[in-house]
Amino acid sequence: MSSVIRLSRDGLSGGAMEACSVVPPEAVVSGSPSETGAMHYEAAKGKFLVGTWECTPYAEILSYPESTEFCVVLSGRVALTGADGAVQEFRAGDCYIVPKGFEGRFEVFETLRKIYVLFND
Repeated sequence: MSSVIRLSRDGLSGGAMEACSVVPPEAVVSGSPSETGAMHYEAAKGKFLVGTWECTPYAEILSYPESTEFCVVLSGRVALTGADGAVQEFRAGDCYIVPKGFEGRFEVFETLRKIYVLFND
């Protein structure tokens, strides 16, 4: 693809959000995530992805052994707790990076919609 991809303020690039399932069931520690997503761009055979993801409240143990993720929170509220116990909370307008090697807790308090850029090493 050689043309610019526009993302709207709600994180869409022309298509609608579709049901998806990226949260591993065995990682869920509370709640029952209901997920939707839209893929906007993929390169290098899935090593580089850009999309929008939305999910209802839940909590999981998150492990990123081979990925780095950059996120822009469009709506909702989420907290990430590192292995050291440090908690960082994010809401609409905030951005964060989950670096390769991160292990901790990911908890959605209010239905979260985010644009993500994922690099799979």
